[in-house]
Order: sequence, then structure tokens, then C-alpha cells
Amino acid sequence: MMKLAPEIEDALDRFALEQDITREEALAVIAQDWLIGAGYLTAEEGAADEEVLLSAELRA
Repeated sequence: MMKLAPEIEDALDRFALEQDITREEALAVIAQDWLIGAGYLTAEEGAADEEVLLSAELRA
């Protein structure tokens, strides 16, 4: 397991709990969103992985 700063761990746990997803799914969603936002991944490429794709409502 990756070790993160305590405040990041807490925020990640809250996000996963609120979205009713696993920690791994939460990390995947966060990484996908960041990669799309930073231009490393297109929205279409991100949408190709149905396991980690969540609705815009879930991400808000």
C-alpha cells in the first residue's frame, strides 16, 4: 500500500466513503480526473476504461 500524508489519507477515505467506492477506485478516479485535466489523457481515452469511469455527478 502506498503511504500518503495523513491529511491526504483522511481526505481519500472520506471521498471513497461518500462515493461508496473502494480506496483503489477512488485513487483511479482521482488519477483519471487529474490526467484528463492536465492534458495527459483525453476524455475519450479515460472513458474507455469502464471500471473506473463514474458519472460527472459522482465526481462533483
